[in-house]
Amino acid sequence: MERDRKLQLAMEQVALKEKELLDLKSENQELKGRGDLEARVVKVCAQKKEAETGKEHGYEMLLVGFEKAKKQAKFFFPEMKFDKLDPIKVVHNEALVDDDEVDVEGGDDNNPEA
Repeated sequence: MERDRKLQLAMEQVALKEKELLDLKSENQELKGRGDLEARVVKVCAQKKEAETGKEHGYEMLLVGFEKAKKQAKFFFPEMKFDKLDPIKVVHNEALVDDDEVDVEGGDDNNPEA
């Protein structure tokens, strides 16, 4: 009888340890999933930073090109003033406006119907 009780107790402890093991495996999977998510977040943040850096560089290059164009225009037309030129403006309806205020895609800056 004592032996049966000891065997029963041992079986209960084995079952308890198996449950603990399953819980640990489940927790490990959750942590691994969280680690994968964190790795993806880090990757996306790095890509965002790279895109921002590229965009800033592109804007700087636009400004450099714009200044070169102004100097060339001054060379050909020394009597004209180019101080009102703005690299982020477009001519629309005979006015100088921010390019994000109008949709000129696919059309002529002076003729949006074109």
